[in-house]
Amino acid sequence: MPYGEHRGVRAFDLISCFSSELRWGPIVVTHRPEKVVRQFEYAQTIPPQTMGVRLSFEDIDDRWMHYSDHLAAGRQICLVPRQCASDYMDWFFKISHSFITPT
Repeated sequence: MPYGEHRGVRAFDLISCFSSELRWGPIVVTHRPEKVVRQFEYAQTIPPQTMGVRLSFEDIDDRWMHYSDHLAAGRQICLVPRQCASDYMDWFFKISHSFITPT
């Protein structure tokens, strides 16, 4: 598990599962931990579709202030390393670019 040894220094906080936009001044980034739940020791499932709607700065701040309403759901704890839902790999190969081809 990435950063597993570091948890003795900095524990995993539930707030790390916050899923929405974050901002620092005029800079806005999307934080989607549901795409990497295996790093949090959960079985990987297919993440929900992104909304594609641009939030106002006020909406972003409000979501952060009420972060517990916007947590990525951790469903099943991993029993084996790199565990994922049975339909995840089929979905992954449909949406990913698994091969590089020369042009």
